[in-house]
Amino acid sequence: MFKIFRKKPNYKPEINEIETPTISINSAGKILYSNMSADRMFKVNNAEGQNITDLISSDLPTMITGSNNSIRKAFKITKTDKYVEIISQSVQAENYFVLTFFDVNKDYALMNRLIEYRTDMDNLGKNKNKFLAQMANVFKSPMHSVMGYAQAILEGMGGETDERQRKYLSIIYKDSEELFKLLDKVTELAKTEAQLINFSFKNYNIQNLVNDIQTDYMTAILDKGLKLNIKMEELNQKVIYGDEAILKRVLMHLLDNAILSCNFGTININITDKEFTERQENKIKIRITDPGIPVKASEMQYVFNPYYQPEKKNRTALIKSLGICIVGNLIGQMNGSISAETDISGFTIIIPTDKGIEAGMKV
Repeated sequence: MFKIFRKKPNYKPEINEIETPTISINSAGKILYSNMSADRMFKVNNAEGQNITDLISSDLPTMITGSNNSIRKAFKITKTDKYVEIISQSVQAENYFVLTFFDVNKDYALMNRLIEYRTDMDNLGKNKNKFLAQMANVFKSPMHSVMGYAQAILEGMGGETDERQRKYLSIIYKDSEELFKLLDKVTELAKTEAQLINFSFKNYNIQNLVNDIQTDYMTAILDKGLKLNIKMEELNQKVIYGDEAILKRVLMHLLDNAILSCNFGTININITDKEFTERQENKIKIRITDPGIPVKASEMQYVFNPYYQPEKKNRTALIKSLGICIVGNLIGQMNGSISAETDISGFTIIIPTDKGIEAGMKV
């Protein structure tokens, strides 16, 4: 096959009949022979005697080390804006290389357009979420004022009120409080998607963290007639490495959802690392379940998508959905994983706890 590239004139007509641009070079990059298709591609009268790097903006070692393999790289032709892909084959006995070229200019141009498009979309998404976070914060200020004045009037600071007025004021306060919570979730979701959350890693005691959360939520849990059961017997790592504040936010969002989901029964939190320590892995697993309604199988793929909202979704369900999406974003950025339970209402989280967590973060 390769004898046609040896310096014998009677072989030249044969190679010139090959439509694929083809060139033979020695190990120094000097062109021994090129067919007419190659000359047309590189826009030269005769490439013989030139150096391959004069025709292609590339490095010679990359091309010749791709012996017997397609070099999956776009090389730019010097005299044009076109790009080619090369298949390099080595003829060991004769100490030269055969290069065949394929025009990938359309593919390369399309790839560049796709990269530019993706970059533009990423920037647009980040800017959109920054704007959304800023606007949500702007709306939260007047909502806070509405709640404050409504509460002040209910407490008699604006004078006496009759039963009917107090009823309306109570509705205003309750709806304003729910709207404030919704704006708070929207703000946090926008910040997590725009990567505006600052992570701070250190060693901390996870048992103390859970105890603090239990104290903070006990009143809300008892007011709903619920119970809280925390199990940490299978946790070997009491002191772990990570972002204490972020993990606290994650657990608070999941507890908020659990409290909203049910009016009776027990909320269970199980924290373990047994299966990971047996494999000498630095990870922990947190499972939170409640007696609420599990996620439907038909909606499982949309659980962590904040922009998918089934029909007739009420305000409470929307707040829960946003909280789940925030948790998914935070866990994902810490290179962890979260999954929804299929047979019971709840979620399972796995997060790394070694000092490599910062290097492995998904940004």
